[in-house]
Amino acid sequence: MKQITCQQTRTISERIIFDGDLNDKQTLFGGKTLSLLDENAGLASFKLVHAKIATASYDHVNFWRPITTDKYVKFESFVTGVSGRQIEVFTKVISHDLKTDITEVAFTSFCTLVVLRSAQQIELPELVPETDEEKYLCAGFADRLAAREEERSNKDDFLSHLTLD
Repeated sequence: MKQITCQQTRTISERIIFDGDLNDKQTLFGGKTLSLLDENAGLASFKLVHAKIATASYDHVNFWRPITTDKYVKFESFVTGVSGRQIEVFTKVISHDLKTDITEVAFTSFCTLVVLRSAQQIELPELVPETDEEKYLCAGFADRLAAREEERSNKDDFLSHLTLD
């Protein structure tokens, strides 16, 4: 089986925050954050497999610290697990204060993308973590996968309790 390192899937993008990116609290709008996350995580998964993919879920979304226009941000994503057609991608957003030069983790998330059935049968490579961060994050993949599968198995019951009004 082919192997690929987390580093080979790592995708980094940086951007400055503009007034139009802010919500009514003058911090980066969550929807904008998720849009940028989806783009970055998608690219990380494409580096793993060259096939059509789709985002299936955002998991463990954490807005740790506010992001404002006096900061720029770095989105860093890499694959942390593979199972069947599922690809889990971890993303962290690091904010960098333009005045004080202080950096901090502002946001983290795991998201799951799936290789579309329309793609030919593709064997996903074995993922090899190398750094302490990669090893720590990849070590929790099996537990996160089991939690997602349990949630999915309860989907029909959950949806049956929602109204359509």
